[in-house]
Amino acid sequence: MSSKKTSSVTFRIDEDYSKSLRDLAEEQSISLNTLVNQIFGKYVEQEVFTKKFGVLKVSTDTFRRILSKIPEKEIVELGIRAGSQEAKEFILFKWKKLNLQTVIEFLRFYFDYCGYGRADMEQTEGEVSLSVHHDLKEKGSLYLKHFVEGLIRTALDKSCRTTITEDTVTISFQA
Repeated sequence: MSSKKTSSVTFRIDEDYSKSLRDLAEEQSISLNTLVNQIFGKYVEQEVFTKKFGVLKVSTDTFRRILSKIPEKEIVELGIRAGSQEAKEFILFKWKKLNLQTVIEFLRFYFDYCGYGRADMEQTEGEVSLSVHHDLKEKGSLYLKHFVEGLIRTALDKSCRTTITEDTVTISFQA
């Protein structure tokens, strides 16, 4: 049972949207109420901040093609800059503080919402491990490696242990 308080809201929506939402809820085997609550939650927690911050959405295919045209040295530089500067700026913009918890929240957000890959994260008492499987090929792994390492190094002053393959990046660091 959820510990969050709820409130009842009544409003009207376009009939076509209503049908589509009901179909989606049925496909996902959840109630319409749950689906709509998830949609509102994503809007409030993600869309509002990404729009205000100026996040640009681009398809995986397009991003992979862009990366394929860039020399590896420049991909490393782009990843480091994006992780050590832009990611930190977004964390401060959304959460107003920079610490282990907000960095972890950002990484979950980054991979879940922004679509750079499917991430699995484990946090134990002394270590955080992040494994990302993506469709960006070798240069995507290189970019993501330096992006996450740049963030961890500059935001938390931690070093990382990283393993990359063509489609996977695994990074661990001390909590």
